[in-house]
Amino acid sequence: MTRTALVGVTTLVVLEILRLAGTAFGDAATVGLPLVVASAALGAGPVAWWLGRRRALPAALGALAVLRLLVQLPALRSLFLVALAAALAVVTLLLAARRAGARRTGRAVALAVAADVALRLPLDLVDPIRRGGGWGHLPAVAGGGWTVALLLVAALGVLARGLYLTTPSAGPLRPPGEAVRALATAAPWGRPGGRIPATALLGPAVGLYAVLLASPGYLAGQADLSTTVAGLWTAVGALLGVAVLSLPAAAQPDWSAPVVPAALAVGVLGLVLLPAWAAVPATLLALATLPAALRRALPLTLPGPVTAHAAAAALVAMLLAVPHRPPFPGWVFPVLAALAVAWVASRVILVPTPLPRPFLPVVLATLLLAAPPLAGALRAGPEPLSTDTAGGMYRLLSWNVHQAVARDGELDPGAVLDVIRGSRAQVVLLQEVPRGRVGSGGFDLVGWLERRLDVTAVWSPERDRQTGNVILTSLPVLDSATGELASDRSYAAADLRLTDGETARVVTAHGSPFPDVFERLLDVTGDGTHTVLAGDLNALPGSAEIEATAAAGLHSAQDQAPDPEVRDRDTAVDPDRRVDWILGARDISFGDFAVDDTDASDHLPLTVTVYLD
Repeated sequence: MTRTALVGVTTLVVLEILRLAGTAFGDAATVGLPLVVASAALGAGPVAWWLGRRRALPAALGALAVLRLLVQLPALRSLFLVALAAALAVVTLLLAARRAGARRTGRAVALAVAADVALRLPLDLVDPIRRGGGWGHLPAVAGGGWTVALLLVAALGVLARGLYLTTPSAGPLRPPGEAVRALATAAPWGRPGGRIPATALLGPAVGLYAVLLASPGYLAGQADLSTTVAGLWTAVGALLGVAVLSLPAAAQPDWSAPVVPAALAVGVLGLVLLPAWAAVPATLLALATLPAALRRALPLTLPGPVTAHAAAAALVAMLLAVPHRPPFPGWVFPVLAALAVAWVASRVILVPTPLPRPFLPVVLATLLLAAPPLAGALRAGPEPLSTDTAGGMYRLLSWNVHQAVARDGELDPGAVLDVIRGSRAQVVLLQEVPRGRVGSGGFDLVGWLERRLDVTAVWSPERDRQTGNVILTSLPVLDSATGELASDRSYAAADLRLTDGETARVVTAHGSPFPDVFERLLDVTGDGTHTVLAGDLNALPGSAEIEATAAAGLHSAQDQAPDPEVRDRDTAVDPDRRVDWILGARDISFGDFAVDDTDASDHLPLTVTVYLD
């Protein structure tokens, strides 16, 4: 059980830090962070060689405990610290896997994934690492984030001490100069032409788990499910993964050798490339087969020094964890990672020997996954938006929330919620809304807001189905529509019933400065009555796009504000520009327009009272 705990606790920390690394540094992380992490992992080889194999794992566990504690503090999350933590976490996992053995490693990773899902669901998919505070929050360890952080640090410390006390001495330390020469010759942990266990496959495996397979937010966005339902399916898949590993040898015939890796590849391909209807079965298939594929693949040997394996594992894990832009679509690296694990696993001919106490982990996983529903039942009730629209008027908020990532780089959905509640709006139009996006740590903002505001959501995903636009309203929705725009963008539209029986139509989009985008938006807006088009349209005042909306009979709420400072104010920062709009049809008038100050996004929220004339 100690070896299972060793791999399981380390895997939990790896999953957390990978999600943190994907959100911490924006576009800068896309280019630099994977290379920094891989370089740090490469340098870990000589250090471990210098310490000796018997000292290296306790030292790595102790150092990882310190770094896990430090990254809990937002003020200390520099690029260097997060990169070092990510590299050390992956290297520690590889060392732990070599100590535990391939049979136990697959099961330990599967149990860690079940524990990770069980932990994050009651926390609404906000990682404990994101629920810390500054130095002034240190005493408040009962708030969730610090409690989990201290428990993980304590577990790492206990494991490190136990290994140090029970492992025979490796003799005196080698001279540091020999470690430097070993790095120069690429020889640490074995000759360059040697063969070692395929522990590098843990890099793509934990990367797939962190950002794709064990992410309820990702599944919610792909299949348009609530976070609760997506979390239930993810939990079932994690349980299946543990159960498959517990099957007796008689239930694992020789012909299953190619079936397991093929099923893993099909599951990942289906999840990232097929339409929404395939998301749930594809997730279940991949979650059920990845642990079994790992168990088959890890005993195989691959050429090269271990330090190169560590660097490769760290690089692949980071390529999965950071957001990508063209020419690399988001599905490329997950598919390649799944195919790599599947290819190695397919080379196994013999069925692995059964594990001891096979069904004890199944019972443990079941107990873990029973915790989230119980915790959800204790969650505070929602605070609904107002429904008072008497007199043919309603309050509207339009805002690009920048993936729920504040200007300081922190994931901060609470700030988004505060702005919405402070606006007193009955209709909320949001753009750049994350649902399982890598750059937002797998967070599902739509489900998170629905549970707290008791609203109806009209979700319009963009092409990757991980981000999009949403209409949130407390008013009855008579009809709704969503659709695609050019440049991978989308729009959402809804017809709402006001208190006195009037019908109001709202349309929101995250536009792009292409004529066909605005032509499509104007078609959706139409020439009907009581219509408002709002969103981050990425069009400046006086542009051809805005002139086209004026020619179509739409007028700007901001341009009609009585205060000239409000009329001229930019709606986005860094760089400052006015690209967010609230536009009304001829039979709409506006009042109390405001551009509110907040650091919760790189755009500012626009609020206005809409009057139906």
